[in-house]
Amino acid sequence: MSDGAADKQPLGDFVTRCEDNGRIRLPSPWLHFFTHDLKDNKVFATSIDGTTIRIYPESIWRANLALFRTLSAQSPDVKRILTLANHFGTESSLESHGKILIKPELRVKLAVAGADVVGGGIDGVIHVQLKANQETIIDNYLIGATDAVQNLTLLGMA
Repeated sequence: MSDGAADKQPLGDFVTRCEDNGRIRLPSPWLHFFTHDLKDNKVFATSIDGTTIRIYPESIWRANLALFRTLSAQSPDVKRILTLANHFGTESSLESHGKILIKPELRVKLAVAGADVVGGGIDGVIHVQLKANQETIIDNYLIGATDAVQNLTLLGMA
């Protein structure tokens, strides 16, 4: 992601619903970030681990593809990740309503159709999972959070 654009990524998580037809609506801050800050009019929604949906702005996914081309001879992981990404992935145009499609294979694998999902950003990419899974993760992270805050405060966190 280009310098400066990372500073404009929306903060926090969002909750939305995956419609029965496999569409989810991106919140307006994310739609604005993709179309205005990154100047992307398409996204690639996929999974590279079979547990989380990743919604890549086209520019970031194409940067990954360029990286994969340079690494393909050095890393057996490239073929694995590309195979999974292509199997689960589909491209969507970003329009004013902000709805994007989740491919049927991915909807079935993650059982998201008709369910509430939670999304949040990491390096310009939205990571989406079932809301119930997110609640379990939050409960687990709360254990030991006090120690983590103390450690990071010593390292300079405000």
